[in-house]
Amino acid sequence: MKAPALSAGEKPSGAAELTRFTAVVAAVDTAAFGALLELRRQELALRSDDVFERASEVAGVYARWFDAHGVTCPLPGQIATARRKGLPAIGPAVDALLYAELTTGVLMGVQDADAIDGDLHFDWAEQGETFAGFRSTVTCARDEPVVRDGAAIVASVLQGPDRRTSVTKSSRHLVFTVYDAPGLGAEDFDGAVRLLRDLLRDSGAVPDVLEVSL
Repeated sequence: MKAPALSAGEKPSGAAELTRFTAVVAAVDTAAFGALLELRRQELALRSDDVFERASEVAGVYARWFDAHGVTCPLPGQIATARRKGLPAIGPAVDALLYAELTTGVLMGVQDADAIDGDLHFDWAEQGETFAGFRSTVTCARDEPVVRDGAAIVASVLQGPDRRTSVTKSSRHLVFTVYDAPGLGAEDFDGAVRLLRDLLRDSGAVPDVLEVSL
């Protein structure tokens, strides 16, 4: 598969202090990826308390940022649920996203590369810009951090992904995105990227790690 190139728009004055945007891109064997994730869930059950404790601390960085914009960050609640019930099994791409997010506390996304129009551009929305979100139309605030492809916004960092590029159980060509937050430690961001890369490698995939400074 051809990995989309990354670019970024000029950061407006007063926009969130984000430093970088990273994508981890790979073609996966869905059966092998699913089997690996089942093994990882079993392993996690044996050490979940320590993992989720640290992930909760990191997720708090995102939660404070989201709260300042009147938006609820999903990570703390998802981590609390995973701590009680374990991670769900939905489909390889989503399972990998949840494993990576909820064991690191770092906000991420996943999209079907085959549905992306051209390259990915990290940008800052105009007031009132909209896109077709996963559940409903999403309206963006001025300078809200978003990701665009050649056709439209594909994700808002604060409000989630679009429907057009969403993954299914059979999606093989995957683009995982890793999102920064004001005050997030570099070691936490880097650790999340490494986890995604290694997870894909361990399934037999050959991931590309792409990054752009903001």
